[in-house]
Amino acid sequence: MSPEDDKESPEKAFAGNTSLHGFNRIASSPGGSPRVLWVIAILGSYTGFGYMFGSMMASYFKYDTITDTTLEFADELLFPAVTICNMNKFDSDKLQVADWSYLSLFLYGIQADIPTILALGVPLDETVNSTMTGVKIEDLVLAKGFNVSPNRMSLCWWRGTNCSERNFTHSFGHYGNCYTFNADADNPLKQTMPGAVNGFMAFVDIKEDKYTESFLVSGNAEVGLKLLVHDPREPPMMDTQGIALAPGNHAFIAIKQILYENHVPPWGVCKDLQLEYYDTYTLNGCYLECRSKHLVRNCSCRPYDLPGTAPSCDPRTMFTCVRAVLAQVITGDLKCDCPVPCRMTSYSTSLSFAGFPNKHTREYLSPLLGMEPSYMGDNGVVFSVFYEKLNYQKIRQLKAMEEGQLASNIGGMMGLFLGASVLSLLEVCEYLLKRPLGFLGRTRHAKVVHVQPQETKVS
Repeated sequence: MSPEDDKESPEKAFAGNTSLHGFNRIASSPGGSPRVLWVIAILGSYTGFGYMFGSMMASYFKYDTITDTTLEFADELLFPAVTICNMNKFDSDKLQVADWSYLSLFLYGIQADIPTILALGVPLDETVNSTMTGVKIEDLVLAKGFNVSPNRMSLCWWRGTNCSERNFTHSFGHYGNCYTFNADADNPLKQTMPGAVNGFMAFVDIKEDKYTESFLVSGNAEVGLKLLVHDPREPPMMDTQGIALAPGNHAFIAIKQILYENHVPPWGVCKDLQLEYYDTYTLNGCYLECRSKHLVRNCSCRPYDLPGTAPSCDPRTMFTCVRAVLAQVITGDLKCDCPVPCRMTSYSTSLSFAGFPNKHTREYLSPLLGMEPSYMGDNGVVFSVFYEKLNYQKIRQLKAMEEGQLASNIGGMMGLFLGASVLSLLEVCEYLLKRPLGFLGRTRHAKVVHVQPQETKVS
């Protein structure tokens, strides 16, 4: 027998030496039933591995996520921004006859001239013959709207000490003038002890008798304040968010900070867009910009409470075009593409009330504030915003299966079904490489050697 015939085949060499379980049993079996049983066992194992591997890969490419919620404790917490607005855009004492006529369509739904305004009992003044052409509504709101700024607050405290105007930032909102406490995200205030006395507290005179709102033309029928607790980097949307505070009560607003970490596609849907008028991407900022762009596109102007550089809308446009377009935005006819931010901070609030003021407080504060005791109960709104506990909730969106976990699962299944490892895969690759090389070697033409027979001499 030639050495080539006696040489072991690559398949038999691979089966007898590989670390993959079962193949050596086939190679060493004498034949018959044992070999058939081992073949069936190996085929079953590989079938099971293929099924489990396919199921796991299908699960991975679904990009499922899980939610991890933890409660973190801290020695101090960043205090949120607190925006407050009176539910009244204009102070009736500040409006003159020309102002009433200019704003009549916006406030009452009818265009009233100066004689009509005078017939309604508005006192005559020096502006009767003046014109309001070119006057911006935001200028009127700022100058003649009701303010809740520190100079209009009778009392205001932060952690037991008096507030100052530097703690407040003015903004325009759905309710006209609004003021935000702790709006500077670069230098935020911090609460170091829990409890109402260690947070923000204020007493506000809402001046109910100066209201000019009318429910008949989509104005406000309520009396009081609108308050919103929010991230200082997020602009307030007072028409859709916030809580209402009524006069004659002390509102205790306990807050809890919630941090969200959302995942990017394909596992999640979060995306941080670059906004045009805000430095940080937030849902509120995106919605406000979207509203503004729809209104500029359809009405060729911008309401005073929305961001942008377009010209300000006059009262007639506000009453007609602006309201119609905003209704389309609310119903979804005009879309806003505002994805969820990848990181965001929100605040949940727990609200409770107590009557205010009691008898002794009323006797003490009335002369101090120059108010009648009955007036204080009808117009005074008191609120306290505070952390009830110095902890916060962190909610994270995580991959249901990380890449490392996927590799670990594959390795575990290979060990369970095949008895294989990464090195076993290298053995298979080595065999697959040697097999075609061996096949090419056997197909080479054999070298022919001619041997001359020797002549035999006969003596």
